[in-house]
Amino acid sequence: MKRLKAILSSGCVGSLLLILLGCQDETQVVAEPPRPVRTEIAKASSVGEEVAQTGEIQANTETNLGFRIGGRVATRTVEVGMSVTKGQLLATLDPHDAENEVLSAEAEVKSAEATEGLARSELERQRALFMKDFVARARVDEAEANWRAANARLNVAKTGLKTARNRLTYTELRAPDDATVSAVTVNPGQVVDAGQPAVKLASTHERDAVFNVSERIYTRVPSDVQVEVALVSDPSIRVIGSIRDASPTADPATRTYRVRIALPNAPDAMTLGATVTGRLIQPGVPLFALPASALTSQDGKPAVFVVEPTSHVLIRKSVVVARYTAAQVLIESGLNEGEAVVTAGVSKLRPGQKIAYKAAEAVK
Repeated sequence: MKRLKAILSSGCVGSLLLILLGCQDETQVVAEPPRPVRTEIAKASSVGEEVAQTGEIQANTETNLGFRIGGRVATRTVEVGMSVTKGQLLATLDPHDAENEVLSAEAEVKSAEATEGLARSELERQRALFMKDFVARARVDEAEANWRAANARLNVAKTGLKTARNRLTYTELRAPDDATVSAVTVNPGQVVDAGQPAVKLASTHERDAVFNVSERIYTRVPSDVQVEVALVSDPSIRVIGSIRDASPTADPATRTYRVRIALPNAPDAMTLGATVTGRLIQPGVPLFALPASALTSQDGKPAVFVVEPTSHVLIRKSVVVARYTAAQVLIESGLNEGEAVVTAGVSKLRPGQKIAYKAAEAVK
């Protein structure tokens, strides 16, 4: 009996040892081996950027023309899109009131001429009598004063006649230079005020290419840059131009800046309103060019994994991306020269993870 108890007791002890050993195997933690990764050494290089923007051809000078006096529009001889020459009649006002003013001014001049002639004759007669001592000096002075007053009234009348004749010419609206009609805002029978816009002309002498550019391009492109402007319909027709002027403020709706490119000797094919493409090479700035597969994110912002050189532990660093290409990401800041950047499998990595890698050559 004692021997049986000893056998049973030894069996229980063995089973208990087996259970303990099994638990020990389940709780044992296996250390994760370093994960192999592919890296590239970050090296900044000057990278130029070709900028292309779509715009349109506009006249350098656009003028709103209006009548210099008010009145009723009698005729309008132009339509939008017509080409006009210097001095060509564009529109007229009813001239009757202005003609009546001219007639009244002419009558005033004739009356003043008669009065001045009578005063001059009286002055000559008084001077002749004074030379013979028939009248006193006071009579001569009085006659001279009357003549001066009559002469002044004659000059005023002549000035009034000139003004009336000018007002008559103001009933005609003529082109100040060769141009194209870009807008018409009056019709026959309409009553207009002095200076009210009637016809808008776009000068054909100088043409500009007008572009609306983003703030990034506006702030980085130098003012003396040369821009190649080509027609969208025929890219072989192109002109090299320079910046004429740029808007100092952004458009409140689009937040873009208007830039005008002067086009010297622009070909006739670049008509007003034609769509063009402007191209320029933006000056290079130091950027880190990395494969697009190296990019990850941190708190919703772009980031990359770099390898700590002594401990071979991953560090996630936020970066500022300048722009993207089809296969690369160009990083403006956030990296240091010579850092080893992980370029593949970044979605399966985590900060602090130990990795195994071979020293990579710098990105060229």
